[in-house]
Amino acid sequence: MKFLHTLRQDLNKTLINIGFGAAVLMTCILCFTAPAYRDNTNDKSYSVFEAFFSFDRRFIEAHDEFAAIRLFDAGLSGYIGMFIPIIVAFPFMVSFCAERNNGLMRFTITRSGRIRYYLSKFLTSFLSGGLAVMLGLGLYGIAVSLAFPSLDSYAIDPEQLKWIVPDGAFSSVVKNLLAGFVYGAFSTLPAFFLSAFCKNPYIITCLPFMLIYIWNTAMNKLISKAFETGDTEIYEKLSPFMPDSPRQIPYINFTEITPPQTKMLIFNGGYLLVLLAGFAVIMDLRTDKGN
Repeated sequence: MKFLHTLRQDLNKTLINIGFGAAVLMTCILCFTAPAYRDNTNDKSYSVFEAFFSFDRRFIEAHDEFAAIRLFDAGLSGYIGMFIPIIVAFPFMVSFCAERNNGLMRFTITRSGRIRYYLSKFLTSFLSGGLAVMLGLGLYGIAVSLAFPSLDSYAIDPEQLKWIVPDGAFSSVVKNLLAGFVYGAFSTLPAFFLSAFCKNPYIITCLPFMLIYIWNTAMNKLISKAFETGDTEIYEKLSPFMPDSPRQIPYINFTEITPPQTKMLIFNGGYLLVLLAGFAVIMDLRTDKGN
């Protein structure tokens, strides 16, 4: 099929470049900022990186918070949530801006067709962002499995073990990697939309960071204020609309789906379709075909 040929070419240009490698490496590094341990004596929280250099092996082996699988589960909860809009834009923007700046976009659209071109660019940005985060998270997982003890080395109550890894360690790892992929893929959408009418790669990568930061901060402030007034249900009401809600999709049991999960799927599905349609409409309205 012509579409698959176009998609394969776009993926090759996007995945085999320095931007994709940088995104994977940055994801891996930022995963080490995830919280690993809280010392209640001084109320200090230690990241994975800090914990490795702050505690001796005996202390680590005595506290199951340092189990590799638990640290891997927390990998997406550090500063990566703040910087992911910038990270995931790197792979797509390197090839897309190069294509636009050297004048090839007009000829590519003419040869492949408008709809095929738009869908190919969308899938390329979506897949490249998801793969960058998933591979970076995977590298982080390999690192913590080598540096920290396995869960089996701790004497953990079977009931607690079911809470930590309810479906087993392998299932937990797979779901975490899928969560990283979905989270990274959805995080590319603002940059992808902006690329329809903006040529500046710095704006395309940094503006989504600012918007998502404001979005996340506003939602957290609403939740905090509601908790102060005794509204304990506010998190359940607002969590489906948080910027990082797509990472919960791999954990949904579709046979027992809850109303908040349904809202989250509808919201993120609509979010995706609106930005994709917006990209196509804006590109169609441009008389220069994106150049």
